[in-house]
Amino acid sequence: MERSVAIKKLTKLLGKQIAYRVNKDAPKRDERDEARAALSAVVQERNALEEQRKARSAVILAADAEYQRLKAAHSAAREKADRLGSISRTHKFCAGTLTSLGFFHVRAEGDTWEEVISKIEKQRVVSP
Repeated sequence: MERSVAIKKLTKLLGKQIAYRVNKDAPKRDERDEARAALSAVVQERNALEEQRKARSAVILAADAEYQRLKAAHSAAREKADRLGSISRTHKFCAGTLTSLGFFHVRAEGDTWEEVISKIEKQRVVSP
């Protein structure tokens, strides 16, 4: 099918907002089929090597006392940072909009309704 004919049909199906792209370097169907057939064996080999690598790494790191000390200290610091970060971003009131897909988009958060309304009013003044 010629490009012009295909674009006309796609425009009827998708509307005026149609977009398309052409990959001149794309593999042919038989090349894709050949790659798909070889993929399974390569993925199995990769997964087996990954498991062997993880097992070896665990043995080496378990014997390293300094690594174990750093790992425990990092875990404690990460938990504390996560807890404080969560507290610093949590507000009592939150207002936003729901999309047609059901997603809630936060427009403003605050400790009082007045603060939330003020933030939304400021957004309306700045935004056209």
